[in-house]
Amino acid sequence: MSEAPDLVWRRIPGSSRMLVHPDSGRGALPLRALGGASDWRRQLADRFGFAALAVLGARRLPPGPTLAWPDATHRQLSVALRSALPGFRLLGAVTPRQHGRARMSLLGRMAGNVVVVKLGAADERLERERRALELLAVDPLPGIATPTPIAAGALDLAGEPLTYLATSAVAVRKQWPAIDAPLRTFESDLGERLAALPKPSHAAADDVPIHGDLTPWNLRRTSHGLALFDWEEAGWGSPGSDLETYRRASSEVRPWWSRAGATS
Repeated sequence: MSEAPDLVWRRIPGSSRMLVHPDSGRGALPLRALGGASDWRRQLADRFGFAALAVLGARRLPPGPTLAWPDATHRQLSVALRSALPGFRLLGAVTPRQHGRARMSLLGRMAGNVVVVKLGAADERLERERRALELLAVDPLPGIATPTPIAAGALDLAGEPLTYLATSAVAVRKQWPAIDAPLRTFESDLGERLAALPKPSHAAADDVPIHGDLTPWNLRRTSHGLALFDWEEAGWGSPGSDLETYRRASSEVRPWWSRAGATS
C-alpha cells in the first residue's frame, strides 16, 4: 500500500515565514504573535495576512514552501511532536528570519490550551531558556509576564536529534513591540531572580544575570502590561548590557514619525 501524500502547509499571505496547518481552520490566528514583528510595515502586512486567514480559513490560503529546517515532512513533524507531547495538535509554525538557522516556533493546542513549542538543534540554548523561565515562574518579574515551561526534552525527527521546549502562550491575541519602555529596575529585578543560574568559569567578577537579547521584538506590550520572550541567551553578562542592547534596538525600529520626540 502506498504511503498517503504529505499534508501541505498553507502560507499567511504576505509572509514566507508563517505557515498554518491546512486543517487548523481559523485556530492558528494566535500565530501572528509568534512572529515578533517590530517594523510597522511588517506589522501592517501581518495584519492583512491574518485578516485573510480569519475570512478564508486555512485551506483557502496559498500553499506554503517546503521547510528548510528540519529536514522532515509535515507528517513526520506531527508524529514526533505527539510522541513527545501526548495530545498535542499542531496549528502552525514560524520559521526563523535568518536563513539556515536551526530553530522553529510552533503553535498548537494541548489539553484545551494554546501552547508554544520551540524546536532547536541539540545544543544548550533551549535548556538555558528552560532554566531561566522556571526561576521566573517561581518569582515573576514585576510588571513583566514570561511564558511558563510545560515540558522539555529531546526527540528524534527523521534521524535528526532535536531539543524542544513547550511553554504556555502569553498574550497571543494582542501584543505589539515595546519601544522605549522605561525598565528602570529591570537589571536589579532580573539579577535577584536569576542569581541561581550557573555562572561560567570565564565570567567576569562583576557579571550579572542577563536576558541576552533584550529588544522590542522580544519585549512586547500587551493589554495587561509587558511580556518578555526568547530567553535562549539568558545567562551572565556585563552590567548594563541588556539595557544598552534594548536602547539601540529601539532606535533602529522606532517609527520615523516618532523619532524626534522619542524619550532617551
